[in-house]
Amino acid sequence: MKSQMSKHFAVLTLAALLLSPVGAIADGAFEEPPLELNAALIVPDNLIVGESYRIDPLVVNDGYSNTYTLITDWGKVQAISDYRLRARIQEAEALLLLDSMSRAGVFGDALKAGVLSPFEGAVALIKAPIETTTGAIKGIGRWFGNVARSVTSSDPYQEGAISAAVGWAGTKRAFAVELGVDPYTDWEPLQQALTSVGRAAFAGGMAVGVAMGMATEGTQLEMPVMLLSTTNDMNHMLADNPPASLTKINKGKLEEMGIDNEIIEAFLRNYNYTPKEKLLLVDALDRMSGAEGRETFLTQAAAVPDEVVARYFQQSAVMMANYHTRVAETDVVEIFELAVQKTRDGRLISVFPIDYLSWSADASAIAVSVSEHVAQSDEIDAGEFWFEGSVSQRARDELEALGWTVKERVGLLTGEALQTTDLEPGTPSPVVRGGAAVIAN
Repeated sequence: MKSQMSKHFAVLTLAALLLSPVGAIADGAFEEPPLELNAALIVPDNLIVGESYRIDPLVVNDGYSNTYTLITDWGKVQAISDYRLRARIQEAEALLLLDSMSRAGVFGDALKAGVLSPFEGAVALIKAPIETTTGAIKGIGRWFGNVARSVTSSDPYQEGAISAAVGWAGTKRAFAVELGVDPYTDWEPLQQALTSVGRAAFAGGMAVGVAMGMATEGTQLEMPVMLLSTTNDMNHMLADNPPASLTKINKGKLEEMGIDNEIIEAFLRNYNYTPKEKLLLVDALDRMSGAEGRETFLTQAAAVPDEVVARYFQQSAVMMANYHTRVAETDVVEIFELAVQKTRDGRLISVFPIDYLSWSADASAIAVSVSEHVAQSDEIDAGEFWFEGSVSQRARDELEALGWTVKERVGLLTGEALQTTDLEPGTPSPVVRGGAAVIAN
């Protein structure tokens, strides 16, 4: 195995090869991660640079997910995955608008200097120092050996008694929802800005909608709406309920699904998920009405060791639910201790919220192992891989040679138009040649 990151995402994206490694099937050199990609070739032009940020040109791909660095007015911040990049951009835009609101005097003289003034000139102010690719790998690699482990700790997201009593915590959540960001974001500049504005607005008796209107009236300021798969119902629930109430809501839904209480408690005590991510994951399972085996997925989700893996499971759950509701009803089955979907007519559906799959030795070995399992099953007639991102031409060729149907850029996670057919042959994918990222057919 090339790295702990490759190991982790290999397990998550093409089922697991923990028990019986199988050799590579193809002749010739593999596509060796990590790959160095050019952000300009894989990020839409309108997202590369914003008023308060720019994306560093160097993007590192571990064979599955892209790691981006945003250089913002408040320091650098990392985004692991294309989906996470959109969330980080939304956060940078939210910070800009919050600061503009305070400077305009919307909240009175107390915040007129700008809620973000302590952060100006900062080099890298985030919750923790920016993780290099190596640093991220270490956190993800811990997932091995912990699949069956329940995670317990004190809940870091619970609001203090005073803030909950006086009510400004609810105003803070309302601002976050209005701005399209997670109230429990791990980006410290945004957390502090939301707290300052929430307190000021609550103290002044100012409604969130009024404050937003005062800030944007007669200006060019506006909040872009990103495709982040959060419905209005979920937004209202997130704004109206503190973490403790969300826990009760999630517990009730999971109990109605018939999931064992011990598994429920293990999931609810795993604080690698933010309260918003738990809400979205449970909602996704709830939308898979009539699906058997959802307990299998939650068991695995309860054991994640860090926030990157937690985010992967939350996004996987959304993709699974959208397949179940938009394409075909499914049940959840376990292959190599990982949860995948099976349609009622016997097709195995594996959905992957990954950015770009390269054909590495790990991917080859895992694909062979899973294919052998499918071939030996009397209940599975065919298999499909649904990728939210794209795959290299080599990976597509090898997977199809093994009998898999490969679908790329499917739109199950972002809510974009659902792709139910393969892309046209020759669709360009980002690859590396001679150390420089290029687009190649």
